[in-house]
Amino acid sequence: MRFWFQFRKLFFSVFQIRMRTLSLATGLLVLTSAVLMPILEPEQFPRVYDGLWWTVVTLATVGYGDTFPKTDLGRLWAILLIVGGVGLFTLFIGRLYEMLVERQERRKNGDLDYTKHGGGHVVVIGWSGRARITIKNILKNEPSTDVVLIDDRLATAPLDEHNFLFIRGIPSRDKTLHRARVAEAREILIFADESLKVENPYNADARTAFILTSVERIAGKVQTTLEVVLEENLANFTKIASNTHFRISDQSFAEQMYAGPKRKAADR
Repeated sequence: MRFWFQFRKLFFSVFQIRMRTLSLATGLLVLTSAVLMPILEPEQFPRVYDGLWWTVVTLATVGYGDTFPKTDLGRLWAILLIVGGVGLFTLFIGRLYEMLVERQERRKNGDLDYTKHGGGHVVVIGWSGRARITIKNILKNEPSTDVVLIDDRLATAPLDEHNFLFIRGIPSRDKTLHRARVAEAREILIFADESLKVENPYNADARTAFILTSVERIAGKVQTTLEVVLEENLANFTKIASNTHFRISDQSFAEQMYAGPKRKAADR
């Protein structure tokens, strides 16, 4: 019984090996075998590439049989490679697949950060029907532009596009804004809370103003456009922002919210 518990402990500890360690071990094994086979079997494997081909095929358990060792030393190495290497290679592929699935799940749930340097992306804060139209227009008209959506109410990403990233978090928090690299963005679009627009327009604008103060502090030099529900609140917003365009929420709002990189100063 004690042996069984020790075996289980060892078995599960193997699957907790770091991916970096696993990658190095697998790469070292493949490289060693690729170099060793021309030494052990110069007639069967005249080049290192031939040894590499046989090693990968053997580890992948495909085993074409077009090339195989004939000497005792070559066959001994093949036995060791099959016994130990196949398990290691299988574990490596499994962990790699697991990492890809985990990353895709994190991307779907809004847990990834925007990591590209150099800026040029558009940050959209707040999800709504109009935000959806605006994002769709950007992705359609500027397919090379990345769009990063920040929202704290969505459970999963609302769109599945290769250049679209959803970040789940409170948009007024510095940590959330830094995750989206707002300071490096080309433009920031802030949409009013859709539920508050109906229930209490004043609170909708107050929430937008609170988000704007955080954006201005972190990314004051970035061109920002925001949705204002009540026109009477425009005077309050102009005191907060120095580099901001204001759009009154109306029927044509979604088309006007984003004018692209060549926005005219007269739009303000």
